[in-house]
Amino acid sequence: MTTLGLGVERLEQALLGNASGLRVCPGLAGKGYSSAVAGQVPEPVFEQLRDRDATHADARAFLLANAALSEAVLSARGLEAVSPSRRALVLSTTKADMDALERLFRREPCSAAARRHIQPSLLAEDLAAAQGVAGPVQCVSAACISGLLALKQGALLIRRGRADAVFVAGVDLLSHFVLSGFTTLKSLDAEGCRPFDRDRGGLSLGEGAGALVLARRELAPPRAISVRGWGVSDDANHLTGPSRDGSGLALAISRALTSGGASAEEIDYLHAHGTGTSYNDAMESRALRTVFGGQVPPFGSSKGMLGHTLGAAGILETILCLIALRAQTLPGTPRLREPDPAVPASVVATPRPAERLRKLLKVNCGFGGTNAAVLLERNGE
Repeated sequence: MTTLGLGVERLEQALLGNASGLRVCPGLAGKGYSSAVAGQVPEPVFEQLRDRDATHADARAFLLANAALSEAVLSARGLEAVSPSRRALVLSTTKADMDALERLFRREPCSAAARRHIQPSLLAEDLAAAQGVAGPVQCVSAACISGLLALKQGALLIRRGRADAVFVAGVDLLSHFVLSGFTTLKSLDAEGCRPFDRDRGGLSLGEGAGALVLARRELAPPRAISVRGWGVSDDANHLTGPSRDGSGLALAISRALTSGGASAEEIDYLHAHGTGTSYNDAMESRALRTVFGGQVPPFGSSKGMLGHTLGAAGILETILCLIALRAQTLPGTPRLREPDPAVPASVVATPRPAERLRKLLKVNCGFGGTNAAVLLERNGE
């Protein structure tokens, strides 16, 4: 549920076509923001979702997240045998229903359901109830690594025997609060973000929701994609700026490799954080060279496709990784025109068939110097 529309098929089409969903949003123009280019969910999408669920008609975060969860659960196999008490839910979000809070501030109508979802934990509880989850319910809000942390938490719930299936969802909305904050930080690209481009000028914000189902190995289909390992770090450099040498991200990647029992040479592709800001892309480039030396695997970013969806980013971008693994395709980097000479030459500008795509790393970075990496592996041949 993104700027591209409803459903995972839209993501697959965009990945294979290297398409961008960023556009000038009329509702953002003239409001004092440094950019009106964003990955905004089209209003017709919300109209479709309201028709499905009139009770939550103005609860935008719930509508998006619940639709994503319903699609993920429908596509999963073997869940019929899992009782509600053995199902868990982990929600990833940074701002939950910020739209509701802003409406209350402006003294505009706002339903009780939407007001509840200003609190991320209550949004998680209501999503769990809607999906028939009677087991553990958790909420992760840790800046832009929230999605990968939610995947880690979900995997740990299974590993520790607390659940047999875990629904992991990520959601965040575009809001005046977030747009104003990034404008103040001078972090938005007026033309739209261009990750790893020599003329990149900043990031583009996006909104949306995605969901995945994690299951115990015995319940998973033969060719399921496994979460093999993860790594987390905090470089404690600055409230909003990453460590310039990339050491924190390099540590998170190394921990993920160790956790998953993989060597750097085994990684076939890396999906970067790739926001398009000067500092982030330079830092990531240094981190990749630290870990992989002169043999950096193919890598790229999807922020030029969806925008930076904050708490939903790790989930949506992991879904793109799953699509790539199943299609055996190296994703491109939408909106990349001319790679920065300082960026490793293995950056993938346009999609191409993969000679071998089995082990893949997904990384994200966030405010406060946070870094996370998750190792995914395609099972079977």
